[in-house]
Amino acid sequence: MRVEHMREFVAIRDEGNFSRAARSLFMTQPALSRHVQEMERELGVRLFDRSRHSVTLTEAGERAYKAFRQVIRTYDRLTDDIAGYKAGLTGRLRIGMLYYTIRQDFGDSFDRFAEEYPNVELRRFSWQPQEIYEALAEERVDIGVLPRASYPDAPYLVFQDILTGGMEVMVLSTHRLADKGSVTLDDLRGELFIQLRDDPYTNLCYNEALGRCGFVQERCVMTDNVDTVSFEMRRSGAVYIKARGFEIAGCGPEVVALPIEEPGPVVRKSFAWRADNENPLVPLFLEMARQ
Repeated sequence: MRVEHMREFVAIRDEGNFSRAARSLFMTQPALSRHVQEMERELGVRLFDRSRHSVTLTEAGERAYKAFRQVIRTYDRLTDDIAGYKAGLTGRLRIGMLYYTIRQDFGDSFDRFAEEYPNVELRRFSWQPQEIYEALAEERVDIGVLPRASYPDAPYLVFQDILTGGMEVMVLSTHRLADKGSVTLDDLRGELFIQLRDDPYTNLCYNEALGRCGFVQERCVMTDNVDTVSFEMRRSGAVYIKARGFEIAGCGPEVVALPIEEPGPVVRKSFAWRADNENPLVPLFLEMARQ
């Protein structure tokens, strides 16, 4: 039973009829009547004796009225206490973000968290996955965004998935596959693939996902990071396999993204934090991010 419906019940009794109660609650009388009927069905008793111009409580209604008022007072005290707790909560929360998918990963979580906990210092760092992993290991951030992979020497990390999805391949518009619309892994055998020199953990995540499908990127060329992928594609004609769902800087109409057909490789991206992190702000932020 909803507390809002209990408030409506109390208003009907205090106002003496449904129409005045509905006006005081800024709702329609049919909606108010429907809520009362739902309460009566749930309790299995009639709560009001209705006449043309007024309503009075039945004996069960009188008992409900006293109980509902007590529940409402308790609920209001609780919400006031929680609001005071939130307003008084202080501290610092440090978050490592993948600079190229900030909006995708966090949405409006930062704005909502700052509004709900105005006295908390929220520090954000925009890094590559390897930098985030190292910052978690060295306890320089509380939460980081990482592609899921078999990270070495990291049993202390806990993960909460942000998204799970398929992969796509980026090719030049002049590539032999550019007009296909979608590709299979067999279509890609023998290609020259791009790997990221400064981002070994994204390479690890993608290679493990492809490996689960029995596919290996045998011929590879290295580029610095995700920002230089499009340059390397133009230079060497290589292709780049990546997770779906984000754009790479510098890719104009001459670059085409082709989804890899199912059943294909699947990758996951997650919030990561240390299991021994006792910052009480960590679970609060993660719960908000889940919403």
